[in-house]
Amino acid sequence: MGNVGELFDEFVASFSAGGDPDVLDYLARAGARRDELAELLDAFLAAAAPPEPSEEKVAAMRAWIAGQPPLLAERVRRALTVEAVVAGLRERLALPARALGALRVAYHELETGLLDPAGVDRSVWDALCEILGANVRDLAALRPAPPAAAPAFRASAADVPVEDMPLTGLEWEAEADEEVDRLFRGSSEAR
Repeated sequence: MGNVGELFDEFVASFSAGGDPDVLDYLARAGARRDELAELLDAFLAAAAPPEPSEEKVAAMRAWIAGQPPLLAERVRRALTVEAVVAGLRERLALPARALGALRVAYHELETGLLDPAGVDRSVWDALCEILGANVRDLAALRPAPPAAAPAFRASAADVPVEDMPLTGLEWEAEADEEVDRLFRGSSEAR
């Protein structure tokens, strides 16, 4: 359990220096005295001028408001291709070449908001932070709202079983890879 005065001073110093201290982290560190620290932090934050947002945060909010995934917007803003990010991930996570397809699919799902960021391993966040030079965990948490479902009509009367339909998009590239699944989905189950 931390000293409330020290925790408060540490929070204020970080905030005043332009940092983005995590209130919940400080409250957890206060232990049984979390309510006391919460009152101090609440009073401080109510009176403090909000910090100027970084270029990264402004771009993320603009993307999110426009219904675009902020993680995708950050990659595009930095002029990186998906292939470059995936290659960087494979290298930093020490994954074998055979995992490349599964890694590409998992990254695509994370980047576009289709994958729950809660299941993503810390090593993935650290690697993405190095590659994109941004707080990617916060960006991935800003998932855009799902698009409204539009009616779809079948154009042909032919009955084609689903298993006989050709694969489209990224599906055909990826073979299940347990390590990629563990890193991105928090499990060892193959999809």
